[in-house]
Amino acid sequence: MNPATTQHIQQTSAARSWLIAGVAFIIALVGLVLVLWDTSLAFVEVWSGGETYSHGFVILPISLWLVWQKRKELSRVTPQPTSVSLLLVAGASLVWIVGDLVGVLLIEQLGMVLMLIMACVGMLGWRLSVYLAFPLLFLLFAVPMGEELIPPMMEFTATFTVEALRLTGIPVYREGLWFVLPTGSWSVVEACSGVRYIIASVTLGFLYAYISYHSLWKRLLFILVSAVVPVLANGVRAYVIVLIGHFSDMKLATGVDHLIYGWVFFGLIMLLLFWIGGFWQEEHVPIAPDGKSPTRAPGKMGQLLPAIGTLAIAYVALTLANLASSPNTVQRPDLALPTPNGGWSLQKSDGSLRPTYLETDYLLQHSYNQGEESVALFVAFYPNQQQGQEAVAKRNAVVGHDRSRQQINTLPLITLDIPGSPAKVNQFSLTRLANSYQLEKLLVWQWHRIAGKDIPGRYASKFHEIRARLTEGRSDGAWIAIATPMSGQDISAAQARLAAFLEDMYPGIVRSMDDVLQLEP
Repeated sequence: MNPATTQHIQQTSAARSWLIAGVAFIIALVGLVLVLWDTSLAFVEVWSGGETYSHGFVILPISLWLVWQKRKELSRVTPQPTSVSLLLVAGASLVWIVGDLVGVLLIEQLGMVLMLIMACVGMLGWRLSVYLAFPLLFLLFAVPMGEELIPPMMEFTATFTVEALRLTGIPVYREGLWFVLPTGSWSVVEACSGVRYIIASVTLGFLYAYISYHSLWKRLLFILVSAVVPVLANGVRAYVIVLIGHFSDMKLATGVDHLIYGWVFFGLIMLLLFWIGGFWQEEHVPIAPDGKSPTRAPGKMGQLLPAIGTLAIAYVALTLANLASSPNTVQRPDLALPTPNGGWSLQKSDGSLRPTYLETDYLLQHSYNQGEESVALFVAFYPNQQQGQEAVAKRNAVVGHDRSRQQINTLPLITLDIPGSPAKVNQFSLTRLANSYQLEKLLVWQWHRIAGKDIPGRYASKFHEIRARLTEGRSDGAWIAIATPMSGQDISAAQARLAAFLEDMYPGIVRSMDDVLQLEP
């Protein structure tokens, strides 16, 4: 067989295999969207819900474009599908099941995207999957990740700005995320955290690294730099904006214009980063073509099997998650008010604790007095936790909607030695700006009660929820917070007051929640 004939056979075989691979990809993508419909809708809701994750709509088209750019090289290589990848798909489906059981959309969405990636590995084979690793991994940017970075980024931005102002010689007083200059006061809010810049920078940096470099270490180094630079740049941005406001007597950069300045500054930083990165640009190295002997094309079923198997695994995962999410039997229509004990008397809520929370019919929001001392109580109980009605959720937050006038600072976890009460609770100081010159402070203790166990940590609560669903069939959870006024920097009196309240009142609160499910004490 002459070389021309051999090449023609290889090209025809590769073209046919790529066509079938494209059909298999469409089957896997559309099938996953339909089987995991609720997760798919959640993607669209998050992408369309704000600017932070709106780039999610273009992730798949960009990933396909990156593959299309390699079409000449890929046309010389025949996909060699492997059914072993279905084990990886099964592992990804476990991630989705965990996310569904604990009601964490991020984990659900991550599991769904991983299933699609592993299905592609099965359709292409190991060799092509390694070559196209970056376009495949780029699909992970469709998952709305990064919100956990907001609190530490806000803290870093505030610290960077205040220290830079002091180095400049401008007097500044800081109180948490607030700081006051002689010309006016400032606060670092979520929009100032820089998380949007990080997400945008890493996404663009990933693309630039793949297009511009071939060496793995250069790609990873540029991605790392694209993650670090916006963190520092955001601190500089905040510092410059405060300087503009300060020297203009608060006439400039105090409204929406400072957000515009921020994005202009970010654009300049990214242009500078790409310009510098261009000095080390590398020539593209194509994938080696198939051998000289004609390559036998895989059968149609062999290429379609990874897609069909992925859909089967996704359906099994959905069925198992539904079986494990059987609801508790609710016996009471409301959460009974616990009987006052230990000298505590029920009062009308004083409004000191104004949290945001996911809607539930089982709610306690009251204040209790013991002499001149007061404690605010908040309990949001969810007898049957599910997506949108769960104890551990971002919406369940001590700080309400108006974050420009209130902030919460994390204090060390506190260990309690009170029979029948939580062993450990999260501890916060909540500061509110009552007016331009007066601050009011609260000491807040907060924790979760999941399937009868008190747990302070979010992740530990979620893990316990999974265990309880699988072993006990329980899906109940509560988000609980108590608060009391705190004077000055001495919190010992406030801690003693909250501890006394728990010792006297918490057994009754627990009984009220157990009565909803008619559990024996």
